[in-house]
Amino acid sequence: MPRVIDLVVEAITQAGIDHAFCLPGGYTQFLIEALYQNKDKINVIVTRHEGGASAMADIYGRITKKPGLLLGQGLWIATNGAFGIVEAFLAGSPMLIITDISDWSNLNLHGPYQCGSGEYGSVDLPNILRSMTKFTTYATSPIDVVYGVQLAIKHAISGRPGPAAVITKMTSIGGFIDDPTSLDPPIYPSKGYLRVSPPSIAKSDAEKMADYLINAERPVLICGRGIHVSNAYEEVQKLAELIGIPVATSYMGKSSIAETHDLALGVMAGRGQKLATDLIGKADTILAVGTCLAPDNTNDCSKKFIDVENQKLLHIDIDPRNAAWTYPATLGATSDAKLGLRAIINAIKAKNPQIDVQKRISTLLELKAKPENEFFTNKWYESTKIPIEPERIVKELNELIREEDLLVLDAGNNRIWFCKMFKSKKAGQVIGPGGAAGMAWGPSASVAAQLLNKEGKVVSTVGDGGMMMSLYNFETVKQYNIPLMYVVFNNQSLGNVRDFFSRKGRPLAEYPGTNFAEVANSMGVEGIRVEELDDLRPALEKGFKSYKPTVVDVVTSRASHLRVRTSL
Repeated sequence: MPRVIDLVVEAITQAGIDHAFCLPGGYTQFLIEALYQNKDKINVIVTRHEGGASAMADIYGRITKKPGLLLGQGLWIATNGAFGIVEAFLAGSPMLIITDISDWSNLNLHGPYQCGSGEYGSVDLPNILRSMTKFTTYATSPIDVVYGVQLAIKHAISGRPGPAAVITKMTSIGGFIDDPTSLDPPIYPSKGYLRVSPPSIAKSDAEKMADYLINAERPVLICGRGIHVSNAYEEVQKLAELIGIPVATSYMGKSSIAETHDLALGVMAGRGQKLATDLIGKADTILAVGTCLAPDNTNDCSKKFIDVENQKLLHIDIDPRNAAWTYPATLGATSDAKLGLRAIINAIKAKNPQIDVQKRISTLLELKAKPENEFFTNKWYESTKIPIEPERIVKELNELIREEDLLVLDAGNNRIWFCKMFKSKKAGQVIGPGGAAGMAWGPSASVAAQLLNKEGKVVSTVGDGGMMMSLYNFETVKQYNIPLMYVVFNNQSLGNVRDFFSRKGRPLAEYPGTNFAEVANSMGVEGIRVEELDDLRPALEKGFKSYKPTVVDVVTSRASHLRVRTSL
């Protein structure tokens, strides 16, 4: 008579999920123990906070394309853990959440301690999770837990990815199945539910889009996070080189193509390159793929950014509701980004157009070289001032980060410096929060990123505000010897918030400084304090070479991010 818990472990591992991020509690802790006993199939990471675990599960989903597994006790998964669940929901990251209502046997209607059943005297856990997931099931019988986990995995990765949750009762997750072979419907292997091809653009629409692009004189390609989701990096570069089309990205689409590529424009709109925004405004035809063209990427959906009355907008997204959502399109299509781009490439090749690609590249390189465009730079980039300017840190990391390394950003000003001035060396190199973009996502997410990135270093950039919110990660990286490098932009303030206060209100976002190097050292993690420019490069180099976790705490100026905003 097998335990439900063991059948759930089997369903999870059959789906290829090989990491679990958790904080034991409630009845879910016995599932965590069962996973731990299957070390040959799954790596269980016990974090110090549910919020940290949820951010780790989020980035696991982004990198592997498989659901990040988040486990813990009901109320704390839905409150503390909501931090990463909300980000995954709005960013489109696959996640599998398994938790319990903590009903403690037959006390469901008697208001037991920490109960989430939704009955009088408890919290309505199912509806809390339904508000931030693609799918939530409340499994009240043992077999429903197994079916529910398999269905949640399917929902998490289908269409636009997102989090899916299974909530259990004590009697369901702790139950047994008398004879699994006699069940009807049977418990099928999980992989059978996942062998479903994503939607692809109709051939006729691909040919129409090909014609629009061939006939365009000033085309621009806009790439969003959907490029990362579908791993469409090769197709983006092939289309760019086939017709000489410049490639701009949304913030979440950053590094859809290596930004060292001649046809890369970098991030568009206020957080990115002036040149990207200018060329989008001057384009006669725009192909947007894997992006909903959200307000924060289009200067609040401004007509000055995209003028659909005078520009042709071709829009591809995996979710039909996202294509032609914020701007009406000349032609929209529902498609996986990789399959959509591949179909357009094939259609263009079949038509064999005569396009002077080299001329387009040469023209673009001339524009990049113009000082007024400040392409991936600004006047503070080479600064030697003390306190160190944040742009100077970006410069040093630009020169040190290799193709095999990953850069994980955090919310706040630090991601704006990197959006504008960090030039990715390969596609998929930069990952950051942008669904909800909560501070302290990066320090936790980077832990899982380093676990997965065996060949290179993960660099987690974070402000002092975000670092203070997530000091518990120092314990996790020490426990599991995860050799990532934290680079703290320490300006003793909540920089982004401070920028929007009046001068009289700025003290509300300022506070006495914390020496994070000393904090790290006291917790058994190597910490390096940088106050002088001459010490910056050696400290970063030491972090790159280290096989242990390192915290580089850099004292920076309170520079306003508004000085690098290119189009507000």
